[in-house]
Amino acid sequence: MQKPAPRQFNSQGEIHWQKPSLGRYKCNVDASFSHVLNRVRFGMCVRDEEGRFVLTKIEWMTPLLNVDLEEALDLLSALRRIHDLQPGSVDFEFDFKTVVDSFYGSKSDVFNYSAVINDCRLLFASDLAT
Repeated sequence: MQKPAPRQFNSQGEIHWQKPSLGRYKCNVDASFSHVLNRVRFGMCVRDEEGRFVLTKIEWMTPLLNVDLEEALDLLSALRRIHDLQPGSVDFEFDFKTVVDSFYGSKSDVFNYSAVINDCRLLFASDLAT
């Protein structure tokens, strides 16, 4: 997993998706939270170097948990899907700052959160780190 590159904006201030480098894939991960429905939606898509979709997935999870824990679980779900697909070199892109900081750091405060982050690190190190 690489630290995110600076975002590219067009003249209207909109963010532009950037293709991965030659020979790599890009996995975009996002989540949305509904307090009314008491659930979270997790979505991911993987595209190749030409921007073609290789994999998409949407999951709904209940109940709604702590946001940081949900986002860590979303990363873990994405890593598992990528691990199963084994597409080769993958760049991950998401806006889960707390999760990214925890992934690269060594401390987190909530036990369940720490366990999920450790699972993410182990799965990533097993064969996704390139």
